[in-house]
Amino acid sequence: MLGRIFSNTSKQISRSGWSAWASVSVMALAFLVATIFGGLAFISNIYIQYIESKSNVLVFFEEGMDKAVVENLQTKWANNPKIKDITYTSEEDAYSLYADYTAVVQKEVYTVLKTKESKTLPSSLDIQIFSLAELTALKSDLEADIEEANKSLQIVNTSETETETETELNPTSFPQAMYQYSKDPTQKPIVLKVDDQSLDQLRQVLYFLRIVGVAVLAILFIGIFFFTFLAIEFRLQTQTEEIGVMQLVGGSLFFIRSPYILEGGFYGLVGAGISSLLIGGFLVAVFILNKSSTVSVFLYKMFNQLPWPEVTTLGLIGIVVGLSFTGFLIGALSSYLSIRRYIR
Repeated sequence: MLGRIFSNTSKQISRSGWSAWASVSVMALAFLVATIFGGLAFISNIYIQYIESKSNVLVFFEEGMDKAVVENLQTKWANNPKIKDITYTSEEDAYSLYADYTAVVQKEVYTVLKTKESKTLPSSLDIQIFSLAELTALKSDLEADIEEANKSLQIVNTSETETETETELNPTSFPQAMYQYSKDPTQKPIVLKVDDQSLDQLRQVLYFLRIVGVAVLAILFIGIFFFTFLAIEFRLQTQTEEIGVMQLVGGSLFFIRSPYILEGGFYGLVGAGISSLLIGGFLVAVFILNKSSTVSVFLYKMFNQLPWPEVTTLGLIGIVVGLSFTGFLIGALSSYLSIRRYIR
């Protein structure tokens, strides 16, 4: 029986002519747009996670900094209840990471960076917090500790020369403060970098975009459902007599309905497969075949820092199969609901 069902399904698809191609095209377009919006929603979710986890709180130490100074601050901050985690990046690792980044995004900077003799860059502490709401209070705590640490590295320049006139004009003047480890001794060797001006606003915008993406996906899948529903219903209206004859000769509901259900599933399956191939081909062309293109460099620069999940070849195949199976289910379900009105 299954052989005859598949045979009848193939004949019905062949008899559909341009109607079948129209159904596949609409399915492919709808799944293409749905996949793009789904990808944008996924990227916004990853970006939100990145903002929440990283929080852009970094403490930089000049090259050659005494490791004990770094360890003292790290140990002190590890007990802060507002801090989730602290990651130390050594001078060598900082050079390696920045070199890998500039090799793709800023080749001129990378060329200069390669000539650096020491192959090091300022070390840093990357501080992750539990909530952006605590960022302001934490910033004050960190600034106080960093100021104390900088004072411990301060050297008073006793060779400061002032004329008697300058002293009389400014009797409260003090010798200029100098600091250890700084390339410019007048600059503090420990610096806090916090981008706290637009983090919360950006998080809200991305959250809104994620909601919009989910809504668009829902609308697109509803559109796919009803288009397939109407296409199959139109076919059924033109084959009412044929269906009646099959019922009169004893054809079961399963045997009569199955070709129509499989036909709708076929449209969804092929449409989802075509959209997956189009998107996959674009990604391969941009990130594998032409890594140095303007588009590749731009996307790498924008999204390289995000915590992307590791996806294997088997995982990619699973994604394509999952999308195709989703298309099949949507097409088959809409066809089933349509034929219930005619085949009872």
